Amino acid sequence: MDSQSNSHFYVQAQSGTLFKLVRDKYSPKEHFWRWLGRDIISKRLAGTYDARKEFASRRILEQLGQHTVDVRCYGVALNFLNPLGSLYAMKHIENCVTGSVYFETLDEAGRYSFIETLSLQVIQLAKAGYYHRDLHLDNLLMDDQQRLIWIDTHIKALPSSSKKRAALLENMLANSRIESATYCSQLRERLESYF
Repeated sequence: MDSQSNSHFYVQAQSGTLFKLVRDKYSPKEHFWRWLGRDIISKRLAGTYDARKEFASRRILEQLGQHTVDVRCYGVALNFLNPLGSLYAMKHIENCVTGSVYFETLDEAGRYSFIETLSLQVIQLAKAGYYHRDLHLDNLLMDDQQRLIWIDTHIKALPSSSKKRAALLENMLANSRIESATYCSQLRERLESYF
C-alpha cells in the first residue's frame, strides 16, 4: 500500500490493527511558509487533518449502509516537528483484494454487475449531497463475502454548480483505474444524471 499511497502503513499483528500515518506535504527546511500555512495552521491547528476528515466521512458512509473498515482511533501530532501529521488506526482486514485486482478477475457479466454495484453506491452518496474525493478501484476492497468495502473514505459536499459537477464526473472517470472504455461508459451513463 505504501507504494500506491502518500501515506505510510504499519500492521500490528497482535491487535489486528492497521495504522495509517499521513506525512506533511511540505518540509519546514525547504518550504517553511507553505509548511506553516498548510500543514500546521490549516491542517493541525484548524482541525482539518486527514484522519479527522476520513473519520467524519466514514460515519456518513456507514449511515447510508455502505461498508467501511472499523476504526480504532485517530489523532494528530501535537509536536509540529513530527512530519507524520496524523494517525488513523483501523481494523486490519484479511482475505481481501483491491477493487482493481478483483475487477480484473471477473468475466464480462461480473464486471457489468460490479459497475452497477459501484454506481448505486456512488449515486446513493450523491443523493445525500456528497461525492468521493478520490474515487478509484484501489480505494475499494472486496472481501471473501464479495462485499465492497470503502477504505479511503474521504468524501466532500457536492458543488451546486452543474459545470463543477460535470468536471467532477470527468475527473472520477479519468482516475477510476477502469481501463476499458466500455465499462467507463457504463459508469458514466449511470452517474451522469447526478453530476
